[in-house]
Amino acid sequence: MLGHAEPGNPARTVVSETSSKPELLYVSPVIPGLTGNGLAMRAGMVLEALSELYRVSLLVVPRYPTIDQSIPDRFLKCCHRAAIVPHDNDVKRRAAEAGRVFQGRTFDTIHVFRLVTLPFARPYFDRVCGRARLHLDLDDIESKTHRRIASLHESAGNAASAEFEKSASYRSLLLETAAFGMFHRIYVCSEADKAELVHRGKAEVQVLKNAVRLPASVSRRSFHPGQVFRFLFVGTLGYYPNEDAMKYFCSEILPILRERAGSPFRVDIVGAHPPEHLRSLTSEEVCVIGTVPDVQPWYEGCHAVIVPIRAGGGSRIKILEAFSYQRPVVTTSTGIEGIEAESNRHALIADTPEGFAEACMRLMSDSEFANYLVANSTDLLNTTYTSEALKRRIAALG
Repeated sequence: MLGHAEPGNPARTVVSETSSKPELLYVSPVIPGLTGNGLAMRAGMVLEALSELYRVSLLVVPRYPTIDQSIPDRFLKCCHRAAIVPHDNDVKRRAAEAGRVFQGRTFDTIHVFRLVTLPFARPYFDRVCGRARLHLDLDDIESKTHRRIASLHESAGNAASAEFEKSASYRSLLLETAAFGMFHRIYVCSEADKAELVHRGKAEVQVLKNAVRLPASVSRRSFHPGQVFRFLFVGTLGYYPNEDAMKYFCSEILPILRERAGSPFRVDIVGAHPPEHLRSLTSEEVCVIGTVPDVQPWYEGCHAVIVPIRAGGGSRIKILEAFSYQRPVVTTSTGIEGIEAESNRHALIADTPEGFAEACMRLMSDSEFANYLVANSTDLLNTTYTSEALKRRIAALG
């Protein structure tokens, strides 16, 4: 059947029925994307890599806020069939609907992206009865991430939100424990995550590093004295660690820059779902842009990227994206966690307001050093975090 992906209905068939590739069901909580949301980007990169080895049936059960309502053609072409399950607040009813989408189909491998997707993949687990390999992409150790977010809320005096995150951490821990007894293979995105998880069960744990698509062209932007130095932050602003990062930057780092920078600067904050109180951060130096159709012009318009993240998990695709646009990065240890980058070689890493402000000012005053960071981060990206590297890794694991 040729056509477009509609909620709850298989999408167009793009691979011959006589294909000798084994069958794989990919169950995702997000619509795969080329750019924008980091979760969608990982879904897209892994889907493309898997499609070279398998005949893929894509089942999307949206579990996070999104403005996208259809699967991009690029990813439909990777799939033998694809479908989006309509939103329903009743999880059991939605899981039953997900189980009917590819009813009667058999799969050699079932690949589940994130624990939140597990209820919607379970109908297919029951159907294969041990005949299929079960793989889980645990790109984020969510029990740890929720604990970290709880700490942020506690520091901000948000007791109710902190308790909610602690409960979410406990639920995630239970799911993670169950997953190690259920799945044959669990993918994580860094060696650090593997070291943390490898002793928690019998499942095979393999590292599948994040990757980004390299832009077709990159426009370098030189900074000259007298210009306004432009910093950029990109991230989903409805996600509390990103919201906290910008509040932290504006309340604790920005005053130091105002006092000591000695030359004009601007901070653009780009990302979906900015809460109203975040928009109130707008000032003479700060502009909350919100959702944009394409992040490339914003990367090309900036001189440096800031990532003042204080909580989170997995590895930060946004830093890799900044590397791909050849922009120097100032971040925290948490912000660059999971990426094999060294401070003062690939990026500037600072965990105090004073240190972060000093790092920003160094980029404003030393273009030669900024170019040194860019050259090294570009080399790191090209050797470790490209789609080709991801495809090689998946092919090697089989």
